[in-house]
Amino acid sequence: MKRYGLWLLSAGLILSACSNDKEKTAADSPIKEEQKKEEKQDVILINTDAINLEVSEESLLSLPPGTLMEDLTYEKDIEAIEVIPETDPELLREMTPKLEELTKEAKDTESIKKGLLSLLASPHYKDIIEKSNAYQPDFEEPYLPDPTKSEPGEEEKKAAEQAIILLDASSSMLLQADGKVKMDIAKSAVKSFAQTIGQSSDVSLVVYGHKGSEADADKEISCSGVEEVYPMGKYSKKEFHVAVDSFESKGWTPLAGAIQKAAEMSSGYDGSTTIYIVSDGAETCDGDPVEASKNLVKNNSSNTVNIIGFDVDGKAEDQLKAVAEAGKGEYFKADSPDDLKDTIQYEWLPSAGDLAWAFTMAPSPWEMMDEYEIGEVYPRQLFTAGRREAHRMLDAVTIMGDKGWITDEQRSELREWGYERSGQMKDLYMKLYEKNRTTAETESDEIRQRVDVWVEKMKALKKERGDIW
Repeated sequence: MKRYGLWLLSAGLILSACSNDKEKTAADSPIKEEQKKEEKQDVILINTDAINLEVSEESLLSLPPGTLMEDLTYEKDIEAIEVIPETDPELLREMTPKLEELTKEAKDTESIKKGLLSLLASPHYKDIIEKSNAYQPDFEEPYLPDPTKSEPGEEEKKAAEQAIILLDASSSMLLQADGKVKMDIAKSAVKSFAQTIGQSSDVSLVVYGHKGSEADADKEISCSGVEEVYPMGKYSKKEFHVAVDSFESKGWTPLAGAIQKAAEMSSGYDGSTTIYIVSDGAETCDGDPVEASKNLVKNNSSNTVNIIGFDVDGKAEDQLKAVAEAGKGEYFKADSPDDLKDTIQYEWLPSAGDLAWAFTMAPSPWEMMDEYEIGEVYPRQLFTAGRREAHRMLDAVTIMGDKGWITDEQRSELREWGYERSGQMKDLYMKLYEKNRTTAETESDEIRQRVDVWVEKMKALKKERGDIW
């Protein structure tokens, strides 16, 4: 009997424990479900404390990309808007359940605004603003030669009727000088130089070393690659720049072949021709540039060959000096970008006509218009991305309102905020654009001032020498 009683007592205790466990589990279920629900809701607003609703450079630079915007490319975000941006239907479907979660989680309208940005903010604001702030106008540096830098006692010379610029584009010009590619430095200097000599001489540009490669297999094609890329004629800034930018450094150095090309060209010209060679090395195509230079001036005693040795070694310099001497010209040594700029100098005073047209060396109204357009590119992209974002959020407000997830008052306030944000984006676009315009105008004014100072200095020198022309 005792054993039976103990068995009943044990069974009762076991049943009681099981019953208590079930009741405890049942009681705990709503709590766990609520916790899971809260954890799920926290996904949207968890990082919104860092979101600033203000529209400014600072706020947009730090604004996290919308979590639903990962597939939005830069190109699509800045694509021109014809009338009203249309939100991708797939994005509308994807955002709908997120918007329901947001409205359940958000405690007020401000939280909804931040939640919308956390979902739909453009991922490209930082990139666009940084590009806009990096804007620098690309005005050509005016070439303002200073005859007072000539050595004392040098005979004043008259400008040649034709000028041929021979530019070395061999592979060695891909090396750097003072942290910049030598070819880029030389191209910039030649552009400025041609603008100045083009005021009083017809100009031609011949390039060599730009064919093939420095490999032995390409030696023949490279050494025969001497090309007139700007035909002899009146200087045209736009066309000359296109010619200078039409080739790259690649191969060997057919210096003799280039001089022979200049000799052939000059044989058909009336009057004198001055050859200007910009090179960083000696002949590598088995030619004889010294002999070629002698032959060039033999055909016309008024022709000359001037050479600028840019960052050359001793052996190359010896050859280039000999070429200049044989061509009855001069050799200039340029070891740095500044040297190159300074050594490409006129050895005669500019004419009265040159000075009268010197104002063209400052940016023209057309160049300013071009720069204004360039300076507007990224600010306008910002405005476009902002408009797209605003309309995504307006579509989101429509969904939440139609579903009854927000009140009519909230719907009205959020729509007004969307339009207001788009307007603020336009204001920021104008601010960034005006900043870039001011940058362009400041640099243009500085260039114009330098040109004006140079003109007055040249006029004073001409008056001092009794040169009225």
